[in-house]
Amino acid sequence: MIQEIDETIDAVAKPEVAVIEAFSDTYAEARRRFLDLVAERGAQLESVPHPTERGAEGEELAIDLATFGDPEAAKTFLVVSGTHGQEGFLGSALQLELLRDLKIPDGVNIVALHALNPWGFSHRSRTDENNIDLNRNFLDHQAPFPRNELYRELFPTLCPEDWTEETRDWSGVLDEMVRVHGPQQMITALSGGQAVEPTGITYVGDRPAWSHTVVAELLPRALAHAEKIAFIEWHTGIGEWGKLAHICSLPVGSPGYERVVDWLGESARTSFSSSARMSEGHTPSYTGFFSAWLPSTAPWAEWAGLLIEVGTYDNLAVLNTVRIDRWLKYATGRTYTSREEMLDMMMEGLNPAAPAWREAAMANGVDAQKRMLEGLARW
Repeated sequence: MIQEIDETIDAVAKPEVAVIEAFSDTYAEARRRFLDLVAERGAQLESVPHPTERGAEGEELAIDLATFGDPEAAKTFLVVSGTHGQEGFLGSALQLELLRDLKIPDGVNIVALHALNPWGFSHRSRTDENNIDLNRNFLDHQAPFPRNELYRELFPTLCPEDWTEETRDWSGVLDEMVRVHGPQQMITALSGGQAVEPTGITYVGDRPAWSHTVVAELLPRALAHAEKIAFIEWHTGIGEWGKLAHICSLPVGSPGYERVVDWLGESARTSFSSSARMSEGHTPSYTGFFSAWLPSTAPWAEWAGLLIEVGTYDNLAVLNTVRIDRWLKYATGRTYTSREEMLDMMMEGLNPAAPAWREAAMANGVDAQKRMLEGLARW
């Protein structure tokens, strides 16, 4: 990793409560634990199995949507895990921790969407079985997609055939792109979403992905009675080690946006851009974000929510985990290390094994969920 693990761990104060036992080792385990909790709490469950794909252990893959509490409550707290597969381990753990012993406030229910991308969760990949980045897929596929010529230029370096010490460290290429095109254009071309290369990273797809079609049917039913909806969609990778970076797609200054800031604090305005060191604080203009699309599933309701990242390593190291994920799918060239070691590096970049990270991530995530739920109950 470009940023040393030990340096980051030393900079994080150890939280008082350890809840790392909520982490699962596989998607199959995470799903079993989630479904067991659904049964124990008598929650209402809708599960949609994948029609063609199986998991890494041969297991069934499914999107599971559970409603805890009164299904007809006027206020709903929606919590989403696993949009990007490897990031589902923390998201699932936070859902389990939220729901295990919670006394749900009167007039509120909690809808937990477990594993938006079950194929990626099980196979430890950011994307789905068709290499679609689900967090770029929630867009109007009938409309022409913006051209991304800079991505076309970048692709051979971004997605090399060989994985060597030289291709791994491509900071010089990014520095030159910033110099020529500026940081905003560079980071948008790199991360905003692209329809140029189906085997590349951040591929938007040429149609709604399977997961997209499933939740487009499930969520309006689950949210049919909701009048006020708060939500968190969990991710990992961006931000300081174990701390939260907030990405709110609601219009700045709108009532929903201001509620998020009121409930989570002023850092919700600035934590994402302050973590974007690689692009000098500039953030991508994203296309096809799930959290931006989400309010369309219940347009009659008022919404307040956001995507929350839990930071791991520095920007370039995390971007390299995405490059490794793509390399393991498509590249056949030489590599300076084994595929198994590359897989371990990728997983460490998005789901660190260090107890200090897991404790900090869970403590900060649990706190955010508590604040959102309390804010919703007051709303």
